[in-house]
Amino acid sequence: MARAQLAILPTDSRRAPRRVVNLAARLREPGARLVDIELLNLSTTGFMAQCDASLEQGDPVWLKLPGCAPESAKVVWIEDGKAGFEFATPLHEATVEMLAAAGRKTPPRRHFGFLPRR
Repeated sequence: MARAQLAILPTDSRRAPRRVVNLAARLREPGARLVDIELLNLSTTGFMAQCDASLEQGDPVWLKLPGCAPESAKVVWIEDGKAGFEFATPLHEATVEMLAAAGRKTPPRRHFGFLPRR
């Protein structure tokens, strides 16, 4: 079974494959306050996040990912509390893999209502 393929979304017309993640991060417009966001997917060229920030298409932002230096990006689209961003400089693939692995969470015991076998 190829588990890695389960976490990769189809590339559609995108330049890089997206990885499904569930990461807490922080976003900041230059000179503005920090906003907590949740990264939903990530690629070397950009990311999608759920956030309550008042952003507009084309706005420059800084993304602070866990364990990484802040990354410059710009808002590409906004819809229903979600936004898509493009990095000014693409991330290294190893960085994306590290963050995707950190974002994987094992389901809690009894996740589907079953008791563990003894």
